[in-house]
Amino acid sequence: MVPHFLKVCIILMCCFCLIGAASGHLAEKTGIGEILLLLLATLMTLAMTGLYAGSETALVSVDKSFINKSLADGDERAKIVKTLTRSHNRMLGMTLVGTNIMHVATSELGLILVVSILSYSEVTAELLQHWHIKPVLVATVITTSLILVFAEILPKTIFRAQANNLALRYAYYLRISDIIFRPIVSVVTHLPRLLTQYVGQSQKNVNVRRDELRLVATIGEQSGTIGRGQRRMIHSALDFQRQRVEEIMVPLVEMVAVEKGTSTDDLLKISSESGYSRIPVYDERFFNIIGVVNILDAIYAKSQSLANDHSGDRSTDSRRVVDELMNTNLQFVPESKPIHALLQDLKSGPHTMAFVVDEYGGIVGLVTVEDLVEEIVGELTDERDSDHQIRQISPNTIECDGRTEVDRLNEVFGLEIPTGDYETIAGYLLDLEKTLPPIGAQVETAFLFLTVANADVRTIRQIRIRKKSGQIQKQ
Repeated sequence: MVPHFLKVCIILMCCFCLIGAASGHLAEKTGIGEILLLLLATLMTLAMTGLYAGSETALVSVDKSFINKSLADGDERAKIVKTLTRSHNRMLGMTLVGTNIMHVATSELGLILVVSILSYSEVTAELLQHWHIKPVLVATVITTSLILVFAEILPKTIFRAQANNLALRYAYYLRISDIIFRPIVSVVTHLPRLLTQYVGQSQKNVNVRRDELRLVATIGEQSGTIGRGQRRMIHSALDFQRQRVEEIMVPLVEMVAVEKGTSTDDLLKISSESGYSRIPVYDERFFNIIGVVNILDAIYAKSQSLANDHSGDRSTDSRRVVDELMNTNLQFVPESKPIHALLQDLKSGPHTMAFVVDEYGGIVGLVTVEDLVEEIVGELTDERDSDHQIRQISPNTIECDGRTEVDRLNEVFGLEIPTGDYETIAGYLLDLEKTLPPIGAQVETAFLFLTVANADVRTIRQIRIRKKSGQIQKQ
């Protein structure tokens, strides 16, 4: 460590001495000695600029598994590289400060060097004067070109190709630079953060980053890097913290529940028809939920009764009611509760569903863990969802459940149904008609014919969608 430390210190001292010596001759008439001194100082600062610029690329591109292997082999340089890469702000701050300092020094020295060379030759000076070209303009073009090629493009290309080896080779140099520039880096990294907190823009920045990620996912889908489902999952995950319980809950009118006093035989029949394994129990009024019964408990109780009934008489079992089996420990949440907070509560608690209440305390719906997970990964299909699947009737016609989401139809079939203050295809139809249409009613849109295939006095259950031109195919 000591020899490398001395090497770095000597390099830095020589560089600053050369810069100081070169600057000291600016007021004097430039001779061949001063030009050589300027040339040496310019080349050194140019090399250091390229080193810092390339090191930034190397530290970003370095293979972490290679560094871990080198660290396991006892290479001290790997420890330095791992420390630098662990803190991106610190690493980027150090390389940027070093690059900018040397960049300014190279620009100033290079400008003086080229002007001195042009002025040293009387012939060159006369030609520039004859063509009305200022030496400073020529010096600026030459210096900028040299910095762009030899301090930016070439170093970054080389260091990216040999990131692992070069990161280790210059590890000690970067470590010393980190120590020297640490006060400046601390100011550079903390000042913007303090200013951001002072003006209160942290939440806005979070939203900007979320929008940027959404845009990246969309571009990735368009370029074929990711699929439509992956893009939708990313968008759903980004929107997850913004959604509230009322946006995804199962409305009260669509809940399947049994009344207090229902027999286990009737409960099992309702469960078989609906496909639900946990069914709410209400007392007199549907919105007065008092418990939840698990079908497994009902099946177990029934089997125990049959086992104890040696005569095989099932009348005793049929008189058992859900009151004896239901769980009265329920979870209630307001409509405005964020769904990410509810998911965390359900994960850490004993419940798998929560009942949604309005401002007056009345139950307006329920939310299950499955509903929350589906907001990210999409629809989870099981046996009870079979009736809700989209069926292909003909090449240009499909039939779906009224609760099918408009986003899903647009995503799967590319129907281009407009979005609005509704989520389902039934909601879209109600928004168009402003009333509940009867069975057989047909609504025409710009591209589709929507026909009510099944409905009751309160809801549209099945809708048939026919495309005016072309076929309806999965995307």
